[in-house]
Amino acid sequence: MIEAFFEDFEKDKKRMINMANTLECLTEKRIEMIKAIMNQEPHSIRELSRMLERNVKNVFEDLSLLQRNQIVRLEGEGRKRKPVVIVRRIVFTFEGGNNQ
Repeated sequence: MIEAFFEDFEKDKKRMINMANTLECLTEKRIEMIKAIMNQEPHSIRELSRMLERNVKNVFEDLSLLQRNQIVRLEGEGRKRKPVVIVRRIVFTFEGGNNQ
């Protein structure tokens, strides 16, 4: 019985760490990027960087982080990869603390 408790605890701990990482990666610029991908459907990273008026290298780094957090994926190979949003909704629920 105590082993099951610790297994559940470890699963919850990993889930909380993943949620914290996801929340941390959602900066204002990255949210703007996600919206641009969803609304304008760029065909390449370079096209997305032009839309956002940002450096291609910085856009690629942000996309890589969003991909590691399973929010976007880059389709295709080589230099012309298309960014695609794979998560349409993220919901965080915070519990605990004082409600004073």
